[in-house]
Amino acid sequence: MNRRTVLRSAGVVAVASLAGCVDAVEEHFTGGLESPVPVEITNEGERSYNISLDATARGQDRQTYEESYTITPGERVAPPHLEGSEQQFRVIRHGDGDEIENLVETGTITEETSLVLITITDDAVDLEIIEDEAEAEQEREAAEGDSNETNGSDGDNATQG
Repeated sequence: MNRRTVLRSAGVVAVASLAGCVDAVEEHFTGGLESPVPVEITNEGERSYNISLDATARGQDRQTYEESYTITPGERVAPPHLEGSEQQFRVIRHGDGDEIENLVETGTITEETSLVLITITDDAVDLEIIEDEAEAEQEREAAEGDSNETNGSDGDNATQG
C-alpha cells in the first residue's frame, strides 16, 4: 500500500466517524432546547416568611429543583432559573406552627413556560405561571417599575435608618 492510499483511507474513516457524531448531536437536540425559566418572589406581607420551592420531573420521582429563602417585607428575590421541561412545581410558605399556618401552591412548568411569579402576602401565596413571552416581559417591566417607585418614595426614610 502506498502513502496516498493510506491517507485516502484515513480521510474516509475520519469523515465517516464525523458523520456519526453529527447524527448523534442532531439526535440529542431533536427534542428541542430547554430554555431556563426565571423565577421571581415578592413579599407583600407585613412580616418575614420562610419559603421553600421545589420541582419534580413529571412521570418520574426525580427532584429537579430545590431552594429555600427567608424573605422580608417588601423584598423581591430572583432565585436560580428552573429547567424549561415538564415538571410539577411547588411553593411552600412555612408558618410558625401557632398563629401562622403553612400554605402550599402547586403548578405545572412546561416547555412553553416563560416566567414564574410568586407573591407572598399575610393571607395567601399566589403562584402565577406565565407561558406567553410578551406577557412575561410586561410582568417583569411592571415589577421593576413597582420596585423603582417603592425605592423612590422611601428614599427619605432610607437615609434615616
